[in-house]
Amino acid sequence: LWFARTNDTRAWSGLDLQFSATERAFFFASTTMILRNGQRALFWEDRWLNGCSISELAPQL
Repeated sequence: LWFARTNDTRAWSGLDLQFSATERAFFFASTTMILRNGQRALFWEDRWLNGCSISELAPQL
């Protein structure tokens, strides 16, 4: 999952990598997001708000 967030010039940037729900849950439980200037953050999906994503906190939006 982390490879999807790296520079577009990387060799793996165009690969269609598939992950199971278990793998995604493990990844998100094991990593943190530092927002910094916000240019790379995915507003809806990244867990930048107290360790949660907006989609988790307010799924009805």
